[in-house]
Amino acid sequence: EEEEDEPPSAAVEPTPAATPPEPALPKPSSSPGSDSEDVAKRKNHNYLERKRRNDLRSRFLALRDQVPGLASCPKTPKVVILSKSSEYLQSLISAERRMAAEKRQLQLRQTQLLKRIAHLKGH
Repeated sequence: EEEEDEPPSAAVEPTPAATPPEPALPKPSSSPGSDSEDVAKRKNHNYLERKRRNDLRSRFLALRDQVPGLASCPKTPKVVILSKSSEYLQSLISAERRMAAEKRQLQLRQTQLLKRIAHLKGH
């Protein structure tokens, strides 16, 4: 994943000679400080975007570390992290359902055994 602090200015802002503003459209603020405001806005945008990417990256790493078999793979692609996480989640859901069914069976068995004990004590 490439990280650029600032894209090349040619890609961001075309030169005024190459694309003159259309007369029907209002011109952007033409105050003397507008260039410095644009630079400040771009720097702030770049900062926020870098922060967002870092947060996303750290969340992917945290997710990777929770999935068995992926924690030892430092260069795991994001798509693999997502697919293996989904598979792991499905396996946990299946295990939970299986254990819930087993619990119900054990509770029924316990109830039967308690009734049998009560019946045997009555004789």
